Amino acid sequence: MINLGVRIEFYESVGQMGEQSKGYLGALERTEGYRASAVPQIGTFLMAASLRVADRATARSLPGPVQLPVRFVEHHLVPEREGKVPVWWDSYQEPGPTVVVHMALGSSPAGEPLRQMIRQYAADGWECTGPDGSKLREYGLEARRDLGL
Repeated sequence: MINLGVRIEFYESVGQMGEQSKGYLGALERTEGYRASAVPQIGTFLMAASLRVADRATARSLPGPVQLPVRFVEHHLVPEREGKVPVWWDSYQEPGPTVVVHMALGSSPAGEPLRQMIRQYAADGWECTGPDGSKLREYGLEARRDLGL
């Protein structure tokens, strides 16, 4: 099994595969915490339900399609010097891939359902980032503060 990271990038509109998505709004990211039998390739579909972070009855679902195409695969390498990770290395201790998917939120992503979804992801250890003034960033900071993270 492979330990896999996932980043969900949110945009105002998502282009077709090979096209740019427009209006970056922010992202949810967890660099580990998913198991896969193989590293998904670009164009492979991930099931959105597998990215759920709470039980089916209480989970706030990701907005969008049931299947999400992988847009990018990032490989996080770890340097090795004489069989050990150097003491100056301050990032990942183990190499791992992160797959990136895009989701559309429209031009005004706000509201209580989105806030609750971000809170669930933050409670599960996901980082929520976004540009200054982004609702995703605001909701992520609010969730981390409320959860004492």
